[in-house]
Amino acid sequence: MKKRNIWILVIIIVVLIGGGVGYYYFNNQNSSKTTQVIKKSKPKKIKKKVNPNKSQINIVAVGDSLTQGVGDSKKVGGGYVTRLKQDIAKKYKVKTNAYNYGVSGDTSTQIISRIKSDRKMHQDLPKADVITVTVGGNDFMHLLQKKGIDLTETDITNEEKQFDVRLKNLLDDLRYYNSDAPIYLIGIYNPFSIYLSNVKNAKTAFINWNKASAQVASEEKLTYFVDINNLYQTKKVDKEAKKTGTNPYLYNKDHFHPNGTGYDMMTAKVFEEVSKTTKDWLIK
Repeated sequence: MKKRNIWILVIIIVVLIGGGVGYYYFNNQNSSKTTQVIKKSKPKKIKKKVNPNKSQINIVAVGDSLTQGVGDSKKVGGGYVTRLKQDIAKKYKVKTNAYNYGVSGDTSTQIISRIKSDRKMHQDLPKADVITVTVGGNDFMHLLQKKGIDLTETDITNEEKQFDVRLKNLLDDLRYYNSDAPIYLIGIYNPFSIYLSNVKNAKTAFINWNKASAQVASEEKLTYFVDINNLYQTKKVDKEAKKTGTNPYLYNKDHFHPNGTGYDMMTAKVFEEVSKTTKDWLIK
């Protein structure tokens, strides 16, 4: 009886050991399979595509005498357009071309007419990566010539409202020929502070003119406003102007256009805005 009990006990132990080994083996196999499944389902690292920079940049500059570069030093020439081309090429190590469609004396109406009729401009605008515009200075000059010393802030405000309509048409016309390139609209500045001392709040009128232009630009696709109104009218300039009657940053033959230093300052403002928006024109 005792032997029988011993054998039963041995059999139970063998069964338990066998079951334990089987359970361990079964679980180990499942664990291994699970591990394999996890390894297989681990997502692969996706390499982010890095868009390279363009190998060539084309600037198309449209506008008046500021785009043409009137008043610039003979050493550089071409006003802010030449300088902008050089700055882009130097900083971004990219071949840069510039096509200058600036005509001295052009008002907004005349620039609009050229955009519609100039066949060469029609060829260059579609390939532009950057478009710059100067407009408005001659519109104001015509108003000044018309009103003379009787010019009032109201006269300036009324002209500004009419100009805004023409400015929108001008920008829309440019966009017709190029839907992708960013447009940099350069505002007007007040070179008349010496001559308009009799006009009450003349400085405010120029500020409001630029604000209105900036608003028009903000409503257009990829259009940025570059404010240069304060560049040539500082306390130092006003102080010197009272003594000499001239502005050290303006062309001494007409006291209206920037000189070489003035164009350096203008270019710096334009290039600052262009550099902040490289995603719009430099990246492929």
